[in-house]
Amino acid sequence: MHPSKDILASDGTELEGKNIAICMTGSVAAVRIPDLSRKLMRHGAEVRIVMSKMARRLVGSDLLHWATGNEVITELTGEVEHVEVAKWADMIVVAPATANTIGKIANGIDDTPPTSVISVAQGLGRRIVVVPAMHASMYSHDIIQENLLRLEEAGFDIIEPKFEEGKAKIPSVKEMAEFVMNLSRPKDLKGKKILVTAGPTIEWLDPVRILTNRSSGKMGISIARAASARGAEVTLVYGPGSEKEPPGVETIRVETTDDMLEAVMDKVKDESFDLFVSAAAPQDFKPKEISKEKLRRNEAIKTKLMPTPSILDKVSKITEETFLIGFKAECDVSDDQLEHAARDKMEEHNLDMVVANDILRTGAGFGTETNDVVILSGSDFRRMKGTKDKIASAILDIFSEEY
Repeated sequence: MHPSKDILASDGTELEGKNIAICMTGSVAAVRIPDLSRKLMRHGAEVRIVMSKMARRLVGSDLLHWATGNEVITELTGEVEHVEVAKWADMIVVAPATANTIGKIANGIDDTPPTSVISVAQGLGRRIVVVPAMHASMYSHDIIQENLLRLEEAGFDIIEPKFEEGKAKIPSVKEMAEFVMNLSRPKDLKGKKILVTAGPTIEWLDPVRILTNRSSGKMGISIARAASARGAEVTLVYGPGSEKEPPGVETIRVETTDDMLEAVMDKVKDESFDLFVSAAAPQDFKPKEISKEKLRRNEAIKTKLMPTPSILDKVSKITEETFLIGFKAECDVSDDQLEHAARDKMEEHNLDMVVANDILRTGAGFGTETNDVVILSGSDFRRMKGTKDKIASAILDIFSEEY
């Protein structure tokens, strides 16, 4: 076995047993592909690279051979590599995908090794992910957009680019890998309707000042994204967090706690949900009166705060069949105290599951990629450290088993 394959499944097994072919074309974003290949491998995938002539001018095939531990295909021979690779692969990732290549795929042209592989893979019904990368003016061109629409209608998955510095750049390696992993997950939640709250809320002190907290919305976004990837129909009620909204999820943006409560109640009154996940961090207090004028700092200000309504409490009183998950944040408590807080919250709101954490612990606070939690449910109790994506998957696993 090639020594580079020692990293297989070192970070997780989400892609174990999956074969992924990456079709590289001639964008400077090709420099990201060695890292993407390694990231997919670290989650269990076998990766093979197929390169166009222009891609070879940007990244050497020897580097990609080292990165994947597999020979790189740079031309088609009597070995009919395009057919062999398409049959071998469970998924094709076209990254980076130039405007030229997107146009060729959309019109059935296969005059390069990548486009030939894609043509065969499409005929075989393989899943194909396209990651556009080009100048923003090219991406916004009507014909390019028509070509992308044709690909979507043909069943291709498109990872939307990031618009920076006048360019439509490919997303980060982490975001691309997460997209691929989500597509590979079993669709065990298909047919389920899930409502998730995420992010902070704000409460106005005056026309320019607010009360809020440092919640980024990452945990709730991770749950919404993971549930959607597993086939659920997901609605996200999202406060002003910093995390990007997940694609394919109906998102309702809100500001205040009252706004979030109203959006949630409108949904649960009109629709029946299998799961409600209250992952948001709404403000617990708001000013009794909001100043109509900007407050001045030349004198002390006395502001009376009053409690905001409990969204989880309101939902729990009008839903009977919905599986309810609440989150509990504590500060500087012991493991036993954290567990007791989770049990108290479960009893207080008649919940089916509680996820509790101490936000002062390293790697467990607002805005972090990781968390350190206790998960309490009717049949399970576990302590768990890991990325918020992994914790989201564990939460949904428990729901799937218990619902």
